[in-house]
Amino acid sequence: MKINANESPGFQFKRFALLGMSGLGKTFISRTLVKQDDWLHYSVDYEIGKILFKNTHRNLLDGFEVGNLTNLSNFLGKPGSQSMGGISFSEYLTRQQLHRDAEIKATLNASSLVERSPELSHFVCDTSGSICELVNPSDENDTILKSLSKNFLIICLEAPDSMHQVLIERFLAKPKPMYFQEDFLNSLWQNFRNDVSNINDQINPDDFMIYGFKALIKRRKAIFDTISKNWGISLNVERLREVKTAADLIGAIEFAIRVKLRANNADKNS
Repeated sequence: MKINANESPGFQFKRFALLGMSGLGKTFISRTLVKQDDWLHYSVDYEIGKILFKNTHRNLLDGFEVGNLTNLSNFLGKPGSQSMGGISFSEYLTRQQLHRDAEIKATLNASSLVERSPELSHFVCDTSGSICELVNPSDENDTILKSLSKNFLIICLEAPDSMHQVLIERFLAKPKPMYFQEDFLNSLWQNFRNDVSNINDQINPDDFMIYGFKALIKRRKAIFDTISKNWGISLNVERLREVKTAADLIGAIEFAIRVKLRANNADKNS
């Protein structure tokens, strides 16, 4: 557990990194802090788009903003039948790799901002839902998590299993940019083709994305649980419904820290 305010300035309740599945409300909470308490908001998804679009796809910056990531979703595309709006699986893999590289850079850039200006406070880093695919939470020297934990309090948003259908419905209503770890993606694609069709032009890309998102919910929960255990804290999204201001969020964080410290002490004494 990496919560020690004396060692890490980010743990003075002034800088938070929000982690969790797409659809849990990371951006909503971040924008609430901006509107109600004038916090700084760093959106990793938005920064990913800026990195990807700045050279060869500058037209996609038009209309691209923190609250509208559609152009990034469209750029990544969906594998499957071109007649149904899909792209080839090989092209999808290429774009996934571009997203991965941009996400690593964008996430580390958040820490770089703090390290260049350590006086920065009231700063929330709204990470991408796919950060869990880029890290090894069991490695105490993981580059991304070590960098974030040095500069921010890592907060993993968690949802009960009963909310999984809500996440799926939110994804259907407003698809977010999706990144899959490559081996996992290859396995998903092969399994989906075995169930549906070995002919790519017969694969409905929307059906595959829903299939993939459902698989990611199960896969990512375990990873985020390990991140919160080893690197920070977890907050249940049901509790966060009451958060209207930074003071509300800090109160929830303080409670979560006390609970975790008690649990850790109980484990040591057992």
